Amino acid sequence: MSGETRREKRRRDFAAYRHPIVAVTMASTFFLKLVSYLCIPFMTIFLSRNADLPAHVIGLLVGLNQIGSLTAGFFSGVLADRIGRRRILLVGLFGTALVFGLLFAVATYLRQSVAFPVLFGVLNVSYGVMSAFFWPVTQVVMADSLPKEQRPVLFRHRYVLTNTAVAVGPPTGAFLGLASDRLAFVIAGACYLLFALAYAWLGRGTEYGAPVPPPAASAPAAGAKAAGDRRSFTGALRVLAADRAFRSLTVSMILFTLAYCQIESNLSRIVSTRFPDGIRFFAVLLTVNAVAVIALQPLASRAAERLGPRRTLLAGNALFAVVCLLFPLTGSGRAALVALVVLISLAEVLVVPTVSVVVDELAPPDLRGTYFGAATLRNLGLGLGPAAGGLVLTLFPRELLFVFMGLCAAAAWAVIHFTLRENAGAHPGPAPEPV
Repeated sequence: MSGETRREKRRRDFAAYRHPIVAVTMASTFFLKLVSYLCIPFMTIFLSRNADLPAHVIGLLVGLNQIGSLTAGFFSGVLADRIGRRRILLVGLFGTALVFGLLFAVATYLRQSVAFPVLFGVLNVSYGVMSAFFWPVTQVVMADSLPKEQRPVLFRHRYVLTNTAVAVGPPTGAFLGLASDRLAFVIAGACYLLFALAYAWLGRGTEYGAPVPPPAASAPAAGAKAAGDRRSFTGALRVLAADRAFRSLTVSMILFTLAYCQIESNLSRIVSTRFPDGIRFFAVLLTVNAVAVIALQPLASRAAERLGPRRTLLAGNALFAVVCLLFPLTGSGRAALVALVVLISLAEVLVVPTVSVVVDELAPPDLRGTYFGAATLRNLGLGLGPAAGGLVLTLFPRELLFVFMGLCAAAAWAVIHFTLRENAGAHPGPAPEPV
């Protein structure tokens, strides 16, 4: 009987893929993350080779896409609640395709121009803005399309697909010679355009992605006014500002991502200068990160079920802090770097899915877009991280970059410890990743 029950559950979970929006969203998750990772992790190396700029300026330019995402995330979420998910999603897809096309043009025809760094920075900001109009909304569309009991498994599959794409993308780019090459922009732009057309065709004559109506109120006129207030930008800000748990999670994730983004940005400068085959080894490290996230997911899920959301967040941040603070004592050989990335990956699968699940639990159905959009505020850490880490590399010995990472994770642990209370109702399993 128990075996039959498991089979029935498995059939029910995979039946969700028959929903066309879910199927296209899962496919776009894999392929668009893959082509993005032909470009994004190698931006630092690309600029180092094509622009004579100091490390902290290159870090600032690389981090601008996260600043763009941070700026647009809240607005895209509120707009998705007000005018519908589908429109915002298509703006993000078509816009990203255009940005990648312009990046190719700038890298081809204006590489030697003094305006190249400025144009690159503007387009990188635009990439972040368009990403904020797509990635958070896909999470909302999936949640709107599925009953609550099916979401955790599909979110888990989506998380695995994302990290599989991250595992495949960088080594594919490095070994095919696409890493830090402008042709990667063409490939990425074409894939975004293809999925934009797929979503547009899929939505013909349907109402998918329409705004979710607010909960019924006892007084219709007053309820309508309250719903309008909640869906305005200022009303959404008031709702989010009053949510203490959401504020604490956001601050903690800003600090966590400030540390974590060093793996995909400034670590490449250390590796590429320390080893003769530094670019390929950096690609291998990114692959190790993605594979470790997939392999360690069952262990992290079991730990989260036993610990609960708050203690899971504390454990992940503590692990990250201890590993980074002790790393300078081990040297920075290949084996040590691989071990560092594996342990940081374990911290990642403890922290990132748990935060996303809590955000999903906190969000009212009619404000789900607002909450997931506002959750991109965590990208402030991703935006400032490359520049902050680059400044550390410029002013101090490179080993202190890992001390900086450890201190950021320790601060994230402190925020959770002192401000967040356990939410027993939150599901502790994997959920959508941040942008």
